[in-house]
Amino acid sequence: MVIKIRKANSNDWKTIQSLNNEVFQNDKNNDSDLDLNWPYSNKGIKYYKSLSDGTYGNCLVAEINGQAVGYVALVIKDFGWRKSKYIEIENIGVSPDFRSKGIGEKLMKASEEWAKGQGAARLYVEAFWENKRAIKYYKNNGFVEICVGLEKVIEAFA
Repeated sequence: MVIKIRKANSNDWKTIQSLNNEVFQNDKNNDSDLDLNWPYSNKGIKYYKSLSDGTYGNCLVAEINGQAVGYVALVIKDFGWRKSKYIEIENIGVSPDFRSKGIGEKLMKASEEWAKGQGAARLYVEAFWENKRAIKYYKNNGFVEICVGLEKVIEAFA
């Protein structure tokens, strides 16, 4: 199985949308506030189009025999209070049938190379607290915890 990583192009937006929708479906049990319709909303479509054509961040697509099976969305992350330049892995996904086959690792390596080319010193990613598989994956790929995000549901608006 040959895995090819390439830069997304403007024709890839529906593919990225579909792959990201799989991420949303996977995360629906990790966040009760997740809008499962967002990938197909006007905002979602605008996001995928600008991501795929490069006007927003950078998107890499993983292919096997010409079939897109994964992607990673990368953007510059500005932590005004930190010294280093960061690239955020805004989202990453591999189709369920192709997981645990090294595709994510290849996407990570390609992300690191792109980040280095941007002059970044660090990659940053967030994962839902309940998504233990994702957290384990990131730790296995050299990420370490730097903070904990907390939120409070305000009952009047829930």
